[in-house]
Amino acid sequence: MSILARVSSLRLGIVMLLAVGSMWVSSARSAQASDGVALPCRDGGNGCIHIGFTDAWFDGNVVQLEYSHPFFCAQGQDAQGQDNNGGSTCTAGSPATVLPPSGPVVSNVYLLIPVGFSPPADTLHCPVRGHCIDNPPTIDLSHSVPRGSSEAVLPPHSFVIEDQEAFQSTWWPVVLVFVKNLDAWNTIAAAKNIDAVDACQASGGCFEEVDTNAFVFFQVLGPGMSPQGPP
Repeated sequence: MSILARVSSLRLGIVMLLAVGSMWVSSARSAQASDGVALPCRDGGNGCIHIGFTDAWFDGNVVQLEYSHPFFCAQGQDAQGQDNNGGSTCTAGSPATVLPPSGPVVSNVYLLIPVGFSPPADTLHCPVRGHCIDNPPTIDLSHSVPRGSSEAVLPPHSFVIEDQEAFQSTWWPVVLVFVKNLDAWNTIAAAKNIDAVDACQASGGCFEEVDTNAFVFFQVLGPGMSPQGPP
């Protein structure tokens, strides 16, 4: 079966699955939804063929991101971002020096990671440790603040973006923001925007943002677009 046929089959399956017991509102509001709803292939898996969806926060709203390509971390990796010894090539602590080989690179996507507390489940966009569609499963945190292991499993996290980038499918540099306490997390979750992330860092509720060499590939779904397909 061709790649295009497999993609079409997956999309048809998603439409049929969500047509039964759908939790979504009308298509006019499909680009914005409530947190905490498990989206198709959000947690990844072999059957997803790198196509899946997560929520994100943007400009006070919840938007959906559609992923369609494996993440990219460094020169010499394979398509999964793994080095030849099976470890992660994704590292935190400095910006990337090697860009993805094709496609434009746009604004940052900020991964909010709780440190030492458990956020409300419905505010986590990727709630399963090490499993999120087209996100790196592990990352070297030995040069980040706070410091972690050299092969840390990527913790549960949520996303904030600062631009919708004309709803194009493209590469987004990954920046980590470690959140220190539940009050700080809840403040960002209520505001749902990059200004709240900046304010959290300024007030000491978050650690300073950490650049990485990771890029993820997605588009923000625009008006009339949703993971369940056209109405």
